[in-house]
Amino acid sequence: TVGRTGTINPSAILEPVLIDGSLVQRATLNNEDFIMERDIRIGDYVIVRKAGEIIPEVVRVDISKRQDGLHPFQMIDACPVCKTSLVRKEQEANHYCPNEFCPGKTLESLIYFASRPAMNIEGLGEKNVETLYNLGYIQDIPDIYLLKDKETELLQIEGFGVKRINQLFLAIENSKNNSLDRLLTGLGIRNVGNKVAKTLAKNYKNLDNLMQATYEDLRNIHEVGTIIASNVVEYFQKKKDMIHTLQSFGVNPKEKESTT
Repeated sequence: TVGRTGTINPSAILEPVLIDGSLVQRATLNNEDFIMERDIRIGDYVIVRKAGEIIPEVVRVDISKRQDGLHPFQMIDACPVCKTSLVRKEQEANHYCPNEFCPGKTLESLIYFASRPAMNIEGLGEKNVETLYNLGYIQDIPDIYLLKDKETELLQIEGFGVKRINQLFLAIENSKNNSLDRLLTGLGIRNVGNKVAKTLAKNYKNLDNLMQATYEDLRNIHEVGTIIASNVVEYFQKKKDMIHTLQSFGVNPKEKESTT
């Protein structure tokens, strides 16, 4: 699958197995190195656990049950969604789809932006985001803040009644008042999760300050390494126009304590 930042995420499709009371049919394989180090092959019997008691993960292969003729894993070289050639940077374990307009990457980024850990827009769950994306109503993050102009069109979608739409519009409007770290989390900057987002918000206080930060400025922050600093600078160089659009819509939060 393609992640929100373009990461290519290999997964194991399993014969259903019950783990800690839930039926598991899919498990993360993290990246190419993880698979090669454990010599995991299609057709293998594997030991699976729930990492952190939540995410199913393949621990190791039961070699004693390996059948003859199973081929060693070979990483794909093109994005499974848009077919763009994948890249893997030095010192990074993941392969990435570099296509900025990859539909898989775009959809996942929209889902994450609206999700609970990020902007927490109630009514824009995964299913609804996918529906609105496929219908062309949301193609980029700023489009979320233009949905209020599409009430007539939304009423034609099954399950989108007047009450639900009004609640959605209110949730979108309220999201403009979220804390800066929530927005930074939702933007999907590579390697910037909630913890790093809080650090950046604490140090820069608002979007404009952060957008003007140089690589050297960011490296002076104890919790920010070389990769994160590069990714933040690169993101705001590429997405400057989008950020300005969000600001014009009233999405311009300042640093404050985030609610959960």
